Amino acid sequence: MPKLSVILPAQNAASTVARAVSSTLRALPSDAELVVLDDGSTDHTAASARAGGTRKGVVDKRLRVERRDGSGGIATALNWLLHHTDSDFVARMDADDICLPWRFHTPVRALECGDDVVFSQVNNFTGRKLKPAAPVPIPPDAFPVHLLLTNPVSHPAMVAQRSTLETLGGYREVPAEDYDLWMRAALHGARLRRVASWGLLYRVHPEQITASPTWRHASWRDPQQAETFAQLSKKITGVTLERLVSIALAPPEEKDAQLRHFEDAVLSAINELTGPQRLIVKNKLHARLAWARSYTHETTYTDQNRGH
Repeated sequence: MPKLSVILPAQNAASTVARAVSSTLRALPSDAELVVLDDGSTDHTAASARAGGTRKGVVDKRLRVERRDGSGGIATALNWLLHHTDSDFVARMDADDICLPWRFHTPVRALECGDDVVFSQVNNFTGRKLKPAAPVPIPPDAFPVHLLLTNPVSHPAMVAQRSTLETLGGYREVPAEDYDLWMRAALHGARLRRVASWGLLYRVHPEQITASPTWRHASWRDPQQAETFAQLSKKITGVTLERLVSIALAPPEEKDAQLRHFEDAVLSAINELTGPQRLIVKNKLHARLAWARSYTHETTYTDQNRGH
């Protein structure tokens, strides 16, 4: 049984998956595996994945490529991959991203020291243009407060304890399945951490589902995510709050009062933080409040992170 399984769902990703596979295998420890699920592709995704794991005619023994006919969506694919692996630790990878050689070192050590879900920082890239994110960590005490403001991490940068994912029941069929999982993990008392080191090159392109206004508004209005957020806000602040993205959609005559209520509650939690995180999260709160105040249905919403 491998210690670490990297799960990579892919659909019609023949043009990028070979690079994702080869870069992940270069970063993998010897006691690990990469499992690719070709989730109902109509192109040559599976063959490209195998090509990415082949050197001098030999397929890397740590690579396993599976295929399902038809696709039930990303959450279904991820749960299938969880069910068909048995390692202690589980990491995510996307078919269009690039894994950096040192990605797993620090997160795996953090899991071994007692953390439950660990993320590395990412560098966004478009074509040949690279946009590095600041190498700023988020410790477990501050992570839940960050979640009240935005999703501070990228899904393919995750490494987690399998036991934690199983306790949570895996992924749910909601628009932002990753952000939903982080909120549920924090609600159940899991230790979530973002390390400062860069572990991933995250490809940004207009075809991403998270770039779609339809997906974005569906995520903002999803009742399951809203309920989980309400429970998490109650746990952290003592007050049941609506998500900022929901408040941003409120009529102007209601928005200001709701934003003041949100600000007061979250500031109380921020003031309990120590060190630089207090200032970092406070600045993020003010930026998010400014966005919510100025938001209209015609506003273009931009953020470097997935999963709002």
